Amino acid sequence: MKDSNQRNLTFRLLGSEETISRRLYELSNESFEHGSPWTVEQFEETRAISHLFYLIAELEGELVAFLSGSIVKPEAEIYNIVVRNQYKRQGIASELIAETKKILQINEITDLFLEVRVSNRPAILLYKKMGFIPVGVRKQYYSNPQEDAVVLKSAV
Repeated sequence: MKDSNQRNLTFRLLGSEETISRRLYELSNESFEHGSPWTVEQFEETRAISHLFYLIAELEGELVAFLSGSIVKPEAEIYNIVVRNQYKRQGIASELIAETKKILQINEITDLFLEVRVSNRPAILLYKKMGFIPVGVRKQYYSNPQEDAVVLKSAV
């Protein structure tokens, strides 16, 4: 897909035949403050569903980030954006979102949604910078710990 000019970072859609669910889980578990919201089994199960996708970022063959989501025309939803801790705050999440929007445009998607913990201020600021606006709140959406989610939307 795309090569980042600053480093040898590459982006690609994950193929359904690739056995990478444990690596996705481990990266997710490391990245999220409260641990991975998904189990290895959930990652494995979602990989077989045709309308779900994973865009991964690799640095010299190492998995450093991924974005997962679903496409149900004319909309799409981001489920997870995960960046390995040592690569956070380097623009990789922004690049994943931008690459995802390019893929969605090709697939004639008009709107992109996501949910984020109300307490996750850095993520909310990033999403606003990437063109997302708040459109609602889901009460007690998250567990471990229990927390509301802000629903954000962006035109693709």
